[in-house]
Amino acid sequence: MQDIINEMRKQIEYVGEGGKITAETINLLCIKKLDSIIFDLTDNLGKKNITKALEVLNNLIYNKEPVQKILITLYNHFKKLYLIKLCERNNKKITEALNLKPNQTFLVTKYRAQAGYFKEQELRKIIEELINLDSNYKIGKIDLNIGLEAILCRYC
Repeated sequence: MQDIINEMRKQIEYVGEGGKITAETINLLCIKKLDSIIFDLTDNLGKKNITKALEVLNNLIYNKEPVQKILITLYNHFKKLYLIKLCERNNKKITEALNLKPNQTFLVTKYRAQAGYFKEQELRKIIEELINLDSNYKIGKIDLNIGLEAILCRYC
């Protein structure tokens, strides 16, 4: 909550008295967390916009986000999308499968929308490729940046 309060104060101070907070000022000033940026990256992948997807990835790297952390966050995100597909196919509760707290149930809509961009088999394949990339990186077979870009390009 304190992060949200701080971000709101920043917006109010920026626009000044009587000013209007817009999506542009929010994007300009607010600090996004890695998880929310991964949603942007995945949206671009799902919409088959490789240019934007790679731009998001490169911005993360440019802003000194550790590539290993990006890989892990992408893996966890795609795993959640895959779980959504499994829950839908087997009529299971998504909130339980994702282990969401009551105040996080709004995420189901976002995850469901993103899962809709992909087929179940595609999600499974992406997860497998991310696992293989991690393994190959650790034994020195591939550069992590190149591997991530290759996976993103393959699914756009």
